[in-house]
Amino acid sequence: MRFHKLFLIGSLIMGLAVPTQAAVYGTLKQDMYFDVEGNQVVKSSGAGVSIIDEDELNYLICIDKDTNNLVGKHFVELQGTITRAKNNAVIVADTSANTAVLGYVEADDMVMALEKEGNFYKVKVDGIVGYIYSKSVDESKLQNLIEVERASSKGEEIANYAKQFLGGRYVYGGNNLNTGVDCSGFTQQVMKHFNISIGRSSRDQYANSGYAISEADIRPGDLVYYGYNGSVNHAALYVGEGKIIHANTESTGIIMSSLHYGKPIIGIKRVVE
Repeated sequence: MRFHKLFLIGSLIMGLAVPTQAAVYGTLKQDMYFDVEGNQVVKSSGAGVSIIDEDELNYLICIDKDTNNLVGKHFVELQGTITRAKNNAVIVADTSANTAVLGYVEADDMVMALEKEGNFYKVKVDGIVGYIYSKSVDESKLQNLIEVERASSKGEEIANYAKQFLGGRYVYGGNNLNTGVDCSGFTQQVMKHFNISIGRSSRDQYANSGYAISEADIRPGDLVYYGYNGSVNHAALYVGEGKIIHANTESTGIIMSSLHYGKPIIGIKRVVE
C-alpha cells in the first residue's frame, strides 16, 4: 500500500496505514484537493467518499485503491450516524422472519445507521442497505435516531409511479412520459401526475421549487440536482436506498442510478410532504 500527504486548506495531514476496504460513505461539503504521487486529484463538493476509519476529529477516506488520507469531520456530510458492530452479525433485506441475508459484518466493523425500526436499525454498509438487529450494534451513539413506522408516504407513491417508466426514451425537450422526456421533463411530468407544479428546466426547478434539504434528510420523492461549478444542468428523482431515477441520455433512456452516479450534486429540494 502506498501513502501520500493530503494538502487541505493550507494544512498537511499524513495518510494512515489501514485496509482500503471501506465500510460507510459520506459526501464532501466543498471541493478538496489531494496530492497523489505528485499529481493533484480533485474531488468536487458533493462527491461521495469511502470512510474507512475515524478518530475524534477526522475521517480516514479512500482517495483511490492504494491511497488513504485523513479529512476533518467538518468537511464531510453523513447520510446517517456512524457506529460499530458489537459482534459478528448479518444484514437482512427487511425485518420479517423469513428474509434474505444481504451481507455480514464482523465485531468492531463500522456501520452507518440510518433509522430505527422496532428491534432493528436500517443501515448502510459497503454499499448494502438493509437491517441489522439492534443488539448487534453499539447503540450509545444512536439515541437521536428517530424510530420510523413503515408506511407508504406520498414520496414513496411518487417514486413507485416514476419506476413505471424505467426503460423509457430520452428525448431532448420531450414532455411525454410515454413517448420521451429529458431530465427535467421527466421530473416535471412525474410531479404533474400528483398535481405538483414545478418549472420546466432543471435550473428553474432548483431555483424556484420546494425547499432545500441536506443529503442526510433525503427521502423518496425528493428532487436531486446535479451540475458543475454551482450550475445546475441535470435533474433526478430520489427513490430510496441510495438510488435515483432519471432521464439520463439518449443512449440509456430513463434509468435507475446511484445517488452519486457521476456528476456532483448541487442540491436537493423537497416539493412534497
